[in-house]
Amino acid sequence: MSFGEYLKQLRKDKSISQRELAEKSGVSNAEISRIETGGRQKISPDVLRAIAPILEIPYEELMDKAGYINSKSSFMTEHREAEELFIATVTPKLIMDGWSVERTRRASFAGDLVAKKGKEEWHIDYRFFRTREDNDKHFRYDMRTRELLWRTYGRLAIYDKDNITKYTIAVSDDKIYEIVLKYPPRLLRLKVTAMLIDLEEGKIIDEQILNE
Repeated sequence: MSFGEYLKQLRKDKSISQRELAEKSGVSNAEISRIETGGRQKISPDVLRAIAPILEIPYEELMDKAGYINSKSSFMTEHREAEELFIATVTPKLIMDGWSVERTRRASFAGDLVAKKGKEEWHIDYRFFRTREDNDKHFRYDMRTRELLWRTYGRLAIYDKDNITKYTIAVSDDKIYEIVLKYPPRLLRLKVTAMLIDLEEGKIIDEQILNE
């Protein structure tokens, strides 16, 4: 069974239409159709992460089915290591600032960490980007970052719970961070920020509000 056939069957088992999956995940209906019909052979890990919580399936399982864990296990290893460093860097600071911190299940819409203080609820989502060395690096970085932001802002726009007071996109690459700052969300009532983490030094470098 191809990944497209697997995704189509999984979607039908959950009684979710292509349009509904697109609206809830932020991935375009055309892209989902291309994946299911075999028109998209190399599926972006960002797309898999976006659809995983909608289909109620672990992100790793989709990555495995798409061939990443078997043929590109180094990517998943780097991703996990970076995520663990992010958690270890951010959690102590939040606790010191009086937040209670909960680590969410992988592929949850809520992000990697949920911090609560009184009536405030802050969701922090770390996004891993693998460094590229090709000559087209700037374009690829910009393109991938904009795709990520488009899906993230789309999900936030249709999120049907009012408990979140702040949502943060955290990255550990200064180039990605600068691109995120260039593309703030429009018409979102929710406060959205961007955070730059230095994983090697174990510290938060900067955080800026995107939609003042």
